[in-house]
Amino acid sequence: MGKNSCHDIEIERVVYMSNVFKGMGKILLVIFIVLYLMIEIFLAVCLLNYNDYRITVFGNKSLLLLTEDLDERYKKNDLVIVTKGDGSEVKEGDSIFFYNPGQNYTVNFAEVTTVTPHGNNTYTYKIGTTHNVYTEYYIGKDTKVFKGLGGTIRLLESKWGFLLLIVLPTMIAVIYEFYVIIVEVIEFKKEVDNE
Repeated sequence: MGKNSCHDIEIERVVYMSNVFKGMGKILLVIFIVLYLMIEIFLAVCLLNYNDYRITVFGNKSLLLLTEDLDERYKKNDLVIVTKGDGSEVKEGDSIFFYNPGQNYTVNFAEVTTVTPHGNNTYTYKIGTTHNVYTEYYIGKDTKVFKGLGGTIRLLESKWGFLLLIVLPTMIAVIYEFYVIIVEVIEFKKEVDNE
């Protein structure tokens, strides 16, 4: 075995490893793009499903992004998915989530002291001794909590998060496409001039 054949084998190994790393890089890029698109679509759907109080609502489920501790179960920056029933499931002693119109429709969480049914599946829930919550302000009581995820989603849904995650990459992609088109036109023009 000569010196050249060992050198050729070493070159083949380097080329092979280079191709492996390029392949892995392409796979990682595809995974990154798919994850980015999933996050982008999720955020767009959340923003499109805002209700009048800036809460994302999917049917009977509301996504609450907590900005303060409500009790030992619900902490700041948690994502709480609240399921709303027809209202008949709420009993005295249950804790419910509701919009408080007296506090600019903020989301509150409190224990129901009295439930008063009315006609047409409407209810009034008394909170404490003085505050009434009507069916239209009732969010729900059954929950699923995702610790810390609410702060991340709130950041991504913010003006700056949306700008950095959606608008800026889209703008860069459009500018890049214009650049590619211009380069192609220049190359085509050079080919035509050379003929």
